[in-house]
Parts: sequence; structure tokens; C-alpha cells
Amino acid sequence: MTTSLTQALVAKLHEEHPQGAILYDATVPGLRVVVGKKASSFKLMGKINNPGGCYVTVTLGRTDQVSLKTARAEAQEIRLKLSRGEDPRRVKTEVPTLAQALERYLDSRPDLSPRTKQWYRDKVDGSLKKLKNTRMDAIDRETARALHERLTKNSGAYGANGAMRVLKLLLNDTARTFDLPPNVVTRAVKLNKETPRDWAVSPNDMPALWRSLDGMEDRVRRVCWIVMLLCGLRSGDARSMKWEHIDADGVLTLPSPKGGEAKAFKLPLPRYVRQELEEVRELTRPLCSPYVFASPTAKSGHIEQMCRTTTFNYAPHGMRHTFRTFAMEAGVDVGMTMILMNHRPAGVTWNYVTRANLLGPMRDAIETIAGKIVSYRGA
Repeated sequence: MTTSLTQALVAKLHEEHPQGAILYDATVPGLRVVVGKKASSFKLMGKINNPGGCYVTVTLGRTDQVSLKTARAEAQEIRLKLSRGEDPRRVKTEVPTLAQALERYLDSRPDLSPRTKQWYRDKVDGSLKKLKNTRMDAIDRETARALHERLTKNSGAYGANGAMRVLKLLLNDTARTFDLPPNVVTRAVKLNKETPRDWAVSPNDMPALWRSLDGMEDRVRRVCWIVMLLCGLRSGDARSMKWEHIDADGVLTLPSPKGGEAKAFKLPLPRYVRQELEEVRELTRPLCSPYVFASPTAKSGHIEQMCRTTTFNYAPHGMRHTFRTFAMEAGVDVGMTMILMNHRPAGVTWNYVTRANLLGPMRDAIETIAGKIVSYRGA
């Protein structure tokens, strides 16, 4: 039975009705006042409008703290949520901004290397800066499309594509927790065509590369270039090598390459590289540094940058491209080359491979590749 509740009637309920009494409001279905031991409270009961809908009860507040008018207004809002299939008892978490989404993603990926995490942050703080404080559900297709076009014009095709890939990744990651519209990057952005960079040094140019290396005044930096060339290592992995990472058999352990600790791997060093490293050991011994390519002026403790110069006009990553190209010329199997470069071959079969058992074949393969590259040095 419903009651035409008034504010005056509500104020006297606790005095005129026993504990446990319930009065149903005639104005808002489901709203009632429950008389307690010391005070009365407004409550609303309703059913969630979904296939598995259940009845829920929501307490709106005590009658001496919430007016009847306010209770009715809140009850109507809750009834609207129930009709949409929402559970009013569940606190709705605010959809994160792009900056917050990035931190959520990085927190969930402890396996990523510091270098990779910094790359993501650079994209959000740089190319995607205008969207940093925008909620992820508020980024629409037109915004993404226009941003990509502007970045293509100002930063180039590769930079624009990289920014969109980060945005797409963070939208997908956020959608695992929050209800977002279909990914706007997928739907609205046509990525620029990318042509693989032809960075590999050709056989005809190899003698000139070796002359440049042999003529380099900085002997420590020279050997770092040689390590990248003959081992196919990325610049960061080569520069941050520590003596403790190289065992007595000349096997280098890379504890945190690109991809983080989960991608750690071992790589046998060619004899030529091990001989060159002995020269570096003598040159850097006074520094007492744990790093192979130590630098007394660098904050990190090791040489921090490898780049083109007027006397050495080659890109660091070009050494890795050259290693890959000469591996083919030397006849090394593609699968083995991928293992040496720490690339993951496609297919289920790879899951059955134990890399620790391949050090022998890996050593043979890298000696073959290094021998081919060194053969162009001449006398």
C-alpha cells in the first residue's frame, strides 16, 4: 500500500511508527521510507533492465539529512539508470585521459624495457601532446584523422604512423576495461605507405666502410661500431654491454634488449670481435668501469650516442641491416639469422625450440657471417 508522503509526515515517522515499519511512496515507484531504531531512511528498490536483471536496493540517506524532494529526484535518476541496464550500486570509474591511459598501460607491462617505455612517453608528450588531457572516449575519428594528416605534413610519414600506432594501442588497452566506441584509428586513419629503409652497405662499399673504421681516432667507439656490424646488435644493446655479460667462452648475455627482460638472449661473439674487445679492455682499464664501452664523461657510464659524422657517414642501425644482408650472402639459414638477431620466427614450431641448445650452431653461423664481412677489409 502506498502513502502520499509529505515532508511533515516524513519528519514524524520515527515518532509515530515502530522500528521496521515501511511506508511506500505513491509518487515514485519503488521509493520507500524505512523506520530504524534511531532514525528513518529513504530507500529505493528496482530491477536492473538486462537479461540477467536482479532487484537491487539503494539507500538514499537518512530522513533527517535528505529531504523528501531530494530523495524523489535521486530516486528518479536511479530508476533511469536501472532502465538502461546499469547497476547504480557500482561506482562508475572515470574514463582515463590519454596521459592516464599511457601510465595504466606501462604499469601493466613491467616486461617492457626502459627504452621502450620512454619511446611511448615521447610520443604522448610530443606528437600526441594536444590529446594528453583528453578522455579516451572523447577522441573521435575526425580528431584522429586530422592529427595524422598534420603530423604527416610536419613530422613525416614514419613519425605520423608511429604516433597513430601508439594511440591505437592505448585505445585498445583502455577498451579492455571501459566501454569505448570502435577504435577511431582503425576506422578513420589510413596509415602512410612505408618503404623499408635500404641501409645495408653494399659489397662494393664495404672496403670504404672498413677504411673509415680503421682510421677512426676513437678506438673504443670504433670497436662498438664493429660489434654492431659483426654481431647485428642494436646500438643500445652494444653500448650498454658489461664485461660481466661476457662469459669465458665468449658468449654475450643481453639481459634487457628491445622488448625487455622477457626477450633476454645469449649470443656467441665471433673470434674477431673478441680480439677487438681485448684492445678495448686495455684502453678502458684505468676507468675501472663495468661497461665494455666505458665513457668518463657520459652520465650513464658508457658511450651514449652513435651517429653519422662527416668522417663516418653510416647510420647505427645500418650496421644491423648490413649484418642481415651479409648473412644471406654467406648462405646462413633465415631461421638461424632471426635467432641471432633475436627476432621471433612465426609459427607454433618456434615454441618447441630451446635456444640454450643452439649455442653451437649459433656460433658457427655468426662466425660465417663475420668472416664474410671481414673479408672485405682487405690487407
